Amino acid sequence: MALVAWPEIVSFHNIRKYAHAHPEILNGQSKVSYRSKNKCHGTNAAIQCHADGRVICQSRTTELINGADNNGFASWVKANEAYWQINMLNENNLRSDLVIFGEWCGSSVQHGVALSQLPNKIFAVFGARSLLVPETFISDPITLSMLVRDIPGTYVLPWYKEIEIDWAASPEDLNKNVETINQWVKEVETNDPWVEATFGIKGIGEGIVFYPSTTSHLGWTAFTNLVFKAKGEAHKNIKTSSPAQIDAAVASSIEAFADMVLTLARLEQGVKATSSDGSLSYDTKSLGKFIGWIGKDIVKETQDELEASDLTWKQVQRTIEDRTRKWFLGMAKGQ
Repeated sequence: MALVAWPEIVSFHNIRKYAHAHPEILNGQSKVSYRSKNKCHGTNAAIQCHADGRVICQSRTTELINGADNNGFASWVKANEAYWQINMLNENNLRSDLVIFGEWCGSSVQHGVALSQLPNKIFAVFGARSLLVPETFISDPITLSMLVRDIPGTYVLPWYKEIEIDWAASPEDLNKNVETINQWVKEVETNDPWVEATFGIKGIGEGIVFYPSTTSHLGWTAFTNLVFKAKGEAHKNIKTSSPAQIDAAVASSIEAFADMVLTLARLEQGVKATSSDGSLSYDTKSLGKFIGWIGKDIVKETQDELEASDLTWKQVQRTIEDRTRKWFLGMAKGQ
């Protein structure tokens, strides 16, 4: 079975721009109701559960086969494989072909957040997609809880807050939404409410993800087109004045653009994505792969910022690569 990837989730201003350019993604209804969930700071992971009993692990980008483990995720799934096989049953006692998406998080997966204080690792589930009817997407916490009931170390993220956004509204009206979202993110960053309620641990949270919930915006395609995230200051991949913004951030120069996109969060994400075991380790043998990953990630995620800054990737590439190399070698020397 091929990889069934979780989509790359963009920011508020990306959805606004895309909806203006491609209004068809709104299915004739510009007002979109959103329900949100806390964004866990860990590593994206998924489990394919097949009707024939196969259980296949994924990271965000690959199937975890031939010893690939993703911070112990594959080993944990293997140890609990029987639970996943048994629990993937519907009301007719027939196995369901699903991929369960979540965040593998907790002890030693990331650092500096409430979740990192957990004594062990957990799988925090936030969605599921049918392998037989790919447009079917499940985000409701009650349904997800039924799918993963009684599986050790598995939790389901609840709904957090709700908001309605009219993507055809004026910037002035949208600013009211932005101000509300930014206040919510500030509250989560101050103290992660789900982690405190579930584990009794206080500490910083990463941010919030907003899921479209209007009837005309349900299903996998609408979800991938309209879902957006807002991260707290410590976890942004792009330095912006606030978590959610109406328009893309503008850099005044090539150096300023490099400052804006080479955040610690992005750099550390790149290290983990290119290290042999998914850890925050600085092996110089991974330097070339790391530089390449950072470049591809910036090209993928910052087209709006490049355009707003009147820059091209070709113009900024050398500066980005030089600074990325210097940072990595400095970290390798100091570890």
